[in-house]
Amino acid sequence: MSPDAWGWYGSIFLWLFCTGIGIPPCPEEAGILYAAGLTALHPEVRWWVAWPATGLGIVCADMVLYGVGRYWGRRLFEYRWVKRLINPERRQRAEDKFAEHGIKLLLMARLLPPLRTGVFVTAGAIRYPLGRFVLCDAGYAVVGVGAFFFAGTWAMDALRYAGHWAAYVVAALIGAYGLYRYYRYLKAREGRQAVPPISVLEVPEGGPPADQGTPAQGPRAASLSGPPERQAGGVPGGGTP
Repeated sequence: MSPDAWGWYGSIFLWLFCTGIGIPPCPEEAGILYAAGLTALHPEVRWWVAWPATGLGIVCADMVLYGVGRYWGRRLFEYRWVKRLINPERRQRAEDKFAEHGIKLLLMARLLPPLRTGVFVTAGAIRYPLGRFVLCDAGYAVVGVGAFFFAGTWAMDALRYAGHWAAYVVAALIGAYGLYRYYRYLKAREGRQAVPPISVLEVPEGGPPADQGTPAQGPRAASLSGPPERQAGGVPGGGTP
């Protein structure tokens, strides 16, 4: 195995490890795609080494977060800078759910980048069983990371063989999908807003519906028109004025 290949493997591990602990704040999926791209574009990089390096970097980063929470305990959440990183309300909800849905919560956090750091640190702080934590994390490193890694490798190979025009097609499709999602967001936001009142200019020629009355109706209109008896031309008691 060439020294260049070992350098690529080391970069894969470091990328996944650093992004796993939040330095820099970049989703680890970008690191998985980086490993997939190296495997597809560099013949000296073997998938059976790049894939374990990817999973190992993720597991080691998660173990560091778990160890930080387990060593400092709950007093870690009293620091102001930790409160900025881990929302206290979100952390409390995670603690409440760990007792019944620990495995499910860990797997869900793997799919939601904003929750990963807080959930793993919270798991260590409440002393969630280390064996279950490692088992869940390793299972994702094998299944989840493997699926993402090989899908990225296949996509990179397809782009390389198809030529540069495929990259433009993919970019156009992604852009079109983004515009479509933005349009749907605007429509949903418009639907949530209150319906504005009907303008006088929008009233049909035949007048408003019978159940809505006329715009002139109201207490002031009734006072100007007088009581029903006077409108009919009479006075109370059936007499004439």
